[in-house]
Amino acid sequence: MTIQAILFILLVSAFYGCLFHVITGGNVFTILINILISTAGFFAGQFVGSVIGREAFRFGVIYFGWGTVVSFLFLLIGYLISHPLF
Repeated sequence: MTIQAILFILLVSAFYGCLFHVITGGNVFTILINILISTAGFFAGQFVGSVIGREAFRFGVIYFGWGTVVSFLFLLIGYLISHPLF
């Protein structure tokens, strides 16, 4: 993976974290946590995409579809852990 791909992943995952923050709300600490969780999720999605080998919206060397899905799954799990339902 190239440096440009890594920087693009960081940019896209930061956007996903900020978008999730706009939807769920919170303070400055939660936006930083959302960005970190989203970045971890996107890189985990990259790993899943490369292991499975199924291309879901591949953009060069970036498995964009897998990264997006796993990133939002990580964000949702992080939100459910930090905000219990009961």
